[in-house]
Parts: sequence; structure tokens; C-alpha cells
Amino acid sequence: MDGRGAAQGTARMERAAANRPYLSLVDGVRGIAALSVLFYHYVHFFMSGSDRRKVPGYLDLFPAREVLWPAYEWGYFAVQVFWLISGFVFAHVYYGHRVGTRSFVVNRIARLYPLHLLTLLVVTVLQFVALHRLGYTPIYGKFDWQHFVAQLFMASDWIRTGLSFNGPVWSVSVEIAIYAVFWLTRGFARRFGAFFTIGMALGFAWADHKWGAHSGVFSCGSYFFAGCTLSVLREGRMGQGWFLPVLGTLLFAAGLAVTLQWGVWGWRAFGLTGMFGALFLLLAQWQNRAPAWLDRGCEWLGENTYGVYLWHFPIQLAMMLVLMPAIKTQEIAQNGWFLVLFFVLAVAMARISYVWFERPMRDFLRERLGGSRHAARDAAKGG
Repeated sequence: MDGRGAAQGTARMERAAANRPYLSLVDGVRGIAALSVLFYHYVHFFMSGSDRRKVPGYLDLFPAREVLWPAYEWGYFAVQVFWLISGFVFAHVYYGHRVGTRSFVVNRIARLYPLHLLTLLVVTVLQFVALHRLGYTPIYGKFDWQHFVAQLFMASDWIRTGLSFNGPVWSVSVEIAIYAVFWLTRGFARRFGAFFTIGMALGFAWADHKWGAHSGVFSCGSYFFAGCTLSVLREGRMGQGWFLPVLGTLLFAAGLAVTLQWGVWGWRAFGLTGMFGALFLLLAQWQNRAPAWLDRGCEWLGENTYGVYLWHFPIQLAMMLVLMPAIKTQEIAQNGWFLVLFFVLAVAMARISYVWFERPMRDFLRERLGGSRHAARDAAKGG
């Protein structure tokens, strides 16, 4: 059996041992959300000078803006979709199943840290090159030891101090803090079910309203535990028969109504949770009936999600350093072919990274730190 076959076999064993089906269709949504971040961060090519200001009228300069404007302007909300999916998947895998703390911690480290460390070091080198060539670091300016150490420990946005180094990892850093809360409170979730997870989601939403300006952890917690609630309802007794379709319909209708009534505020408050929550319930129920090509396509998207998210900024920075200062990036980035090139490089790098670095490092660390018996219990490839 070649390396790819062995890895696929390992994935099958993980799912069988955990007795939890892999929700590839939901993971595919995560992959699409990651791609939308590329559109949202395309604005980085239109930030110039040491003050890193966006050029005037930059939105009108984006290629194919007439068609792609929702992704250019709303791609930021992919982060909230990530958090919602993580809660949905984590509750699906871990609530009601005996998994040791060591297994949980090892799997989180093995899944997230190797690529984070690699891209952090790559960005650091590129920023030293930028300082030498340009005299400043493009896009993110906080290039110092304090921010590097915070990134090194994946704690960069526990307290908001401004984006730095590989800036997009901020959303992963706050999710790690919520992983700890999730794990420490799993006993309450088993005992009180959706009442507990709804209370956690509302509590974090209230904390985000009060202190969200100081930390991204609270916002993450509200979406994460909302995702947990959806999973608990789906897999509980109320998830049988007519209740689930009715719940999904009500969630979608309420999310749409709130968004139409209050716009972006309504979308943040409940629109995203309601509409995407309904989608996740539908996809999870349809999982076993999905055609093989769709199942594999969504799995492929899910596998590349983390790589797309962490590699796209180093790729942007490298492209800028190749062009600057001789060529202004805001001029060349107006071309459709440049957008396509950026996408192709990000997706190709994500795939290479997953096959040749992320997956081998994940399996190596699981074996060395936790043993195969621990790794076999984790069925959530994207979690």
C-alpha cells in the first residue's frame, strides 16, 4: 500500500473506532468558506506604503467585482462559519463518547500546530526580507518579539493587540481557548444537553457584547457553542422524525428574517447561525445518501481548508515582494488573471502542504505523543 492508501486506511480506522461518521459535506462548506477568505483578503494587494492604507476607491478596482462583490465584502464572515462548524463537529465526535484528555490534546496539537509553526517562520523570514528591501513590513505592522511569542503559543488574539505576522491565525488562536472550555465543560453538556450549550452560547454572546473589543474569544465561544447546540439537538431524541426538518426550516426562516430586518447586525446576531445552522442539519442528515463524487469532493475541500487559510497570506506577501517596489501591486492586481494566479497558488500550496507536510506530521505526532490508540478515536478530520 502506498502512502496515500495508508493514510486513507488510517482515516477509515479512525472513523470506525470512534463510531462517528465523518461529515464530509459539512467539511466541504468549511473549505468553501476558506476560499471566500481569499477574496476578502484580496484587498491586501491594494494597501500601499508604510502606513498600509487602502488606495482610494479600491472596491471598484477589484476584478469581476460586479459578480464577486459578496465574497469581497462579506468574506470576513467565513471565520464565524469556521467556528460554527467546529462546534457542530466537536459535539458530534466527543459528546457522549469516552475520549481521554491526552488523546484530545494530542490530536489538537498534531492537527494545528505544525502548519502554524511552519507558516509563522516563513512569514517571519519574508518580513525580514521586506524590512531590508522596503524599510517596512507590508499589511501587518506589529513586527516585534512580543507579538512573535504570542503567535508562537497560538495566543495572538486572546487579548486584542492588533494583527501581526501571519495575521489570519488570530481566529485559530481564539478557537484554541474555546477548545479548552469545551473539554472542561463536556460533563455538563452530557448531563444537561442543549440547555447547557444554549446557555453557553448566550453567555459568550453577552460577554462579547460587553468585552468583545478586548478579546476575540467571546465571539468564537458564542458561535462554537451554537454549533454544539445544533449537533446536540440533531443527535438527541428530538432529532428523530418530524422535529429536525421543522427545526431546520424555522432556523433558516428566522435567520433570513433577522438579516432582512436588521442587516449586518442581524446577520451577526442570528442570521448566520440560523441559515448556516439549517444548512448543516440538512447536510448531516443527507450525508449517507450523498453520491460518491460529492462525498470525495467535499472531503478534498475539507482537507485543504487549513492550508488555504494559513498559506494564503505568506503567498500574498511573497507575491508583493517579487513585484515591489518596481511594480505597484494595486495596478497589477486589477487584472483577472492575477486573481486567478493568487487562487491557484493558494490552493496548490494548500494541497501540497496537506499531502506532504500536514498529514505526515499529524500522524507522526499522534504516534509519538499519544500512540495510535489515541489517534484512532478522533474522527473529525477538520477539527
